[in-house]
Amino acid sequence: MASIIHKLYSSGKISTSNPSKFTEDDIIEIFLALKNRDVKGKPPKRSTLRKQMQLLKDVCLDCKNRIVEDMLKDGRIRIGQDKQEPFSLYREDLVTVLQACKQVGGWKGEACRFATAMLTFLRLRPGELQLASLRDLDTRKWTFLVSNPKGECIYGEVKRLPIPDVLKPFVLDFLKARQEMLSSKGIKSAEPLIPAVSCKGVNNYTQQSFGRLKKQVMQEAGITFKWKDFRPTGGQLALDEGVPIEQVSQSMRHASTKTTERYYCRSRADPAFANVNEAYNRMFLDELAINGKTV
Repeated sequence: MASIIHKLYSSGKISTSNPSKFTEDDIIEIFLALKNRDVKGKPPKRSTLRKQMQLLKDVCLDCKNRIVEDMLKDGRIRIGQDKQEPFSLYREDLVTVLQACKQVGGWKGEACRFATAMLTFLRLRPGELQLASLRDLDTRKWTFLVSNPKGECIYGEVKRLPIPDVLKPFVLDFLKARQEMLSSKGIKSAEPLIPAVSCKGVNNYTQQSFGRLKKQVMQEAGITFKWKDFRPTGGQLALDEGVPIEQVSQSMRHASTKTTERYYCRSRADPAFANVNEAYNRMFLDELAINGKTV
C-alpha cells in the first residue's frame, strides 16, 4: 500500500503522502488504485480490499484523521461482497468418497464414512460433529442433538434433528466399529462420539486432527474435499430432487433462504432452464399462432 500511495503522490493524483493530511479526494484515488490493481491477471478480492481499507483507516486514525472511517460509515466508499458460487459435491463424488472409506477400512475408514454420512444427511457443520458426545446420538428415537451449534451462547440454537432412514446403517456400522476400536485398546467407555485415543487418554478430535483424518480417504477416492463441503452437498442434493428452497433452508437451520442461496446451495442452471422451457411447452405448444397455423 505504501508503494501505491507513493506512486499516486509522485504522479500528482493525490495531494500528500502524509496520512494525517489525506483528504476525501485522496482516499478516493487510493481506493480506486487498490480496487483496479492487477493481482495475477485478476482484480483483487473484495475481502482483500476490505482488509486494506481497514488498515488505511487504522493508520489514519493513529494520525488523528477520521476521513476513511467517516467515508466507510456513510457509504461514500462501498466495497461490497465477493460473488462466489456455493460449492458442493455431486452425487457421484459423494458415492465415490463413501466407497473410498470402505476401501481404507479400519478405524479411520469407518470414522470417515460415518462423518461423511452424518455431515451430508444431517447437514451438520464439522465442529458440531467433531465436538459431539455419544449421548447426543439416540438410536432408540433416532435423533441427533446438536449440542455445540455455531454461535453457541450468541445466536446458535441447540436442536434435536431426526435421523433419516438412509443414515441409520451408517450409524449402526460406526457404533460397532467404535466399540471394537475401544475394546482393542482396553477402554470400556468414552464420552466423545468420535473418540481420538492417544497416550494422553480419550478426547474429541481437535479441528486440525479431524481435518487430517480424511487424508487417506482423499487419496483413495482421488477427490480433494473439506469436511465443510458435505453440509452444502446435503442441501444441494435435496434441492436438486425438488425439495423447496424454503424447506432446505429450514433443515439447515438458517434464519432465511438468503444465507442458504448465497453460501450453501441454489438451483442449478440446467434444470432451471429445462423446467422453464417445459412450462412454456405445456402452455403454448398447441397454440395455433405459436405453430404458425391458421384457422
